[in-house]
Amino acid sequence: MRIGVTGIFASGKGTVCEMFRELGAEVIDTDIVAREIMEPGQDGLKRVIEEFGSGFINSDGTLDRRGFANSVFGDNEKVKILNAITHPAIQKIVVARSSGDGIYMINTPLLFESGFDKIMKYNIVVTAGDTQVLVRGSKRDKISEEEIKERLKHQIPLNEKVKLADYIIDNSGTIEDTKRQVVDLWKILIQNRTQ
Repeated sequence: MRIGVTGIFASGKGTVCEMFRELGAEVIDTDIVAREIMEPGQDGLKRVIEEFGSGFINSDGTLDRRGFANSVFGDNEKVKILNAITHPAIQKIVVARSSGDGIYMINTPLLFESGFDKIMKYNIVVTAGDTQVLVRGSKRDKISEEEIKERLKHQIPLNEKVKLADYIIDNSGTIEDTKRQVVDLWKILIQNRTQ
């Protein structure tokens, strides 16, 4: 059973997925898959070079991810081109890796934006407060609040994602509160899988 887990940037998707992993879920992180398809020699990186040039390629052949992100995320047209390259490739890998009998949590920031929600049995949205998101994101990724806000512009607002969700986990309280919600939802998912 494939379950999408999303939220806005730094809302705690990874934390929630790790809690589900501890309970027995398999976790697939689309950010990690996205990095894999951008490794030297991979089709994703080749297509990015074809579309955007080699100005963001380091001397070792790797992508300067931060420089490239800062260039792309300020331009809606570039974002569309990048998504057209990456989303189909990521989805293909996700489907292949989640075809077993287990419960697969697909951690993906652009669940609804990419159309990935259509391949999921259920979709979970992880919520957190605006200030929490900015503080967590800048601390975790060592980027400015302005960079975070720029990335958030390319995501569906949280209140819209909540409307599209099958389940919501509120990650604005204590870690214990979040864990309790995850455990409760896990019981529901296990029950639904056996029906």
